[in-house]
Amino acid sequence: MLRKVFIVILHILFWTLSYYVVTRIFGVSTVEIIEEEINGLEEKILITFDHRFTLATAITVTLCALVFYTNTMLFLKSYFRDKNTRSYLLKIGVTFFLSIGLSIVLNKYISYSEDIRKEVFLFPSFGLHMALFVFYTVISFAYAFTLEWFKNEKLRNEISQEKLKTELNFLKAQINPHFLFNTLNNLFSISQKHKIDEITTGISELSNLMRYMIYESNSSFVSLKKEVDYIESFIEIQKLRYDENDFVINFDKKGSLSQVKIAPMILLPFVENAFKHGFNINESSIINMMVDVTNGNIRFKVVNKTFANNGVSDSASGIGLANVKRRLDLIYPHSHTLEILETADRFAVELNIDTHG
Repeated sequence: MLRKVFIVILHILFWTLSYYVVTRIFGVSTVEIIEEEINGLEEKILITFDHRFTLATAITVTLCALVFYTNTMLFLKSYFRDKNTRSYLLKIGVTFFLSIGLSIVLNKYISYSEDIRKEVFLFPSFGLHMALFVFYTVISFAYAFTLEWFKNEKLRNEISQEKLKTELNFLKAQINPHFLFNTLNNLFSISQKHKIDEITTGISELSNLMRYMIYESNSSFVSLKKEVDYIESFIEIQKLRYDENDFVINFDKKGSLSQVKIAPMILLPFVENAFKHGFNINESSIINMMVDVTNGNIRFKVVNKTFANNGVSDSASGIGLANVKRRLDLIYPHSHTLEILETADRFAVELNIDTHG
């Protein structure tokens, strides 16, 4: 809060100083020309410093501020997001020249008396107005790019801290993973020996899940194929909980999954959410999933039926979805879209990621 107040005070001081400087520039230039044109008549010189000149200068500075903040807060923000150079140049160009023209016209009819020749005002006016508006436009560029740099630097620090936090959590969870894998291998051998197929499948898929979580997810990015393989192992384990007739699961895969990379474990929360809320022991449940890769763009979609009384709390899934949204904002700030559609009996999620962004 104090930081915001301090910034506002700095802006007020900046524009107050700007008003003073512009007053001195316009005042001196006009006085010199008036002295040359009308032989230094005192009553004419004083005209430049009356209330009309004060109002005209205030209008000029206000229009400069309008260009400054419009460029900084609207045009450049849009440019940083969309990278549309043509649209940006058109908008700033129109605003720039309209503001100059408006300032000149208003100055002409406000600040000077009818008995002073027009040449006295118009000659210095165009050059000074152009210089002023160019100056404040350049300052707005510097200000906006500085803000964007600090914003990106803060984002990089957050990503770094998030990664460090994740790594620490993985370290806490990695209580002798080799021991766990050896134990799973022993259980796998026992289940094979006694021909307990479901347990054999479950242990095998669980080993795949753990291997991915412990070793692969430490990387910043992994092959999309590995992420999809991880999801399929998760699905196989979930199938062990239910009868074949209880669930219909469709997973459609298109494109070259091995050619693109994705942040690890970014897709699973959506699948996990579908299993939590898309199952009811009294009705057949359907989950449709699709992943498509086209020109480096990943499209992932999950659609499932929802049941009001399936005994599952919303809080856990809410936290999971909130976490993945936060990760997406940190890792893909300007290169992803996430759409969630929820009705009384249907839940749909569609995630698009531009891996080039």
